[in-house]
Amino acid sequence: MEHNRNGGLTLVPMPGFTNLAAQLKEAIEGRDNKDIDPETKVDVAVPEFGLRSNSEPYVRLGKEHIGGHDCVVLTSGPGNYQMIGQLLLLLGYLAGRRAGRITIVTGYFPLSRSDKDEGSLELALPRLIVDLMQAASDGRLDRIIAVDLHSPQVVMAGKLGRITEFSMARRVLRLAVEEALESGYQGKICILLPDDGAQKRYTSVINQVSEELGVRLPVVIGQKSRTDSRNSKLLGLSGDTIFLQDALVIGLDDEIATGKTNRDTARAVKERFGANHYWAVVIHGVLSENAPELFNSIACPIDRTYITASIPPENRPELATLLQNGKLIVVPLVRDLAQVLYYHHWDRNIREMR
Repeated sequence: MEHNRNGGLTLVPMPGFTNLAAQLKEAIEGRDNKDIDPETKVDVAVPEFGLRSNSEPYVRLGKEHIGGHDCVVLTSGPGNYQMIGQLLLLLGYLAGRRAGRITIVTGYFPLSRSDKDEGSLELALPRLIVDLMQAASDGRLDRIIAVDLHSPQVVMAGKLGRITEFSMARRVLRLAVEEALESGYQGKICILLPDDGAQKRYTSVINQVSEELGVRLPVVIGQKSRTDSRNSKLLGLSGDTIFLQDALVIGLDDEIATGKTNRDTARAVKERFGANHYWAVVIHGVLSENAPELFNSIACPIDRTYITASIPPENRPELATLLQNGKLIVVPLVRDLAQVLYYHHWDRNIREMR
């Protein structure tokens, strides 16, 4: 088998990502994706993390499939202390074992909610986390591949070209619109974007899905007041508000954290504008604090939520009820991510993916 100049492709899954690594190996080596050469072979090297008797952490992983290989670390945020600590240990290990190339694939970019300064109390942290990753890898970190960054400016953290973003927005929005059409909402679907930033980011995605499915998707834009990264308030709506009456409203955004803003928005479009249903459609289902209980409440005005598997739901037992009753629908990443990794491994342009 021919390898690229960085050696054979090895996936190194962080805790909770071993199943994803196995699925990606099958997808890349399989023959069901015409955009991937089935002769590309994939190794999986699973690290072991633990604590010594004095509570100091360690990582264990042999050199097989590491030294001289194109090593891709599979992980995701949110970037808590354990995730960041284990990632930095693993990057140091891969550098010490002379990996041919080191790449991080993170579904949810760690510390991405800290993309803006919080007044005089906090500083934006994406640059810090990139510098820590680079230092831990002894300067050998080649690339960070992330799904739908919280803010476009995150790509500017670190060395030029270090961060590559790929989007799942079209995939998740298309699924929601298809299922809305199957439910009989032809001509009664309206897209709600939370602010002007979302309008700039998602207008082309909405137009593409509209053209692909042959359906008109009126758009409403929210005017939102945000006091900090945790709290915001919907002040009003502009755009095609006439289409909200009796409509299925699809609230499109990059993530849901506590769910309170989406809950308040859903209640407003139902009570003030006469919408029939509200579906939240996002890329990252952070669903922190008591969001699972909020979404599962019979009083919750959000009827259905679509997310991607950027933060793997199978590792989160608190989401089990929402998944079972159909209130939470997950769009898998495997097929898209397999193509991303194939393009990356063979040094092809990820932005040229179809």
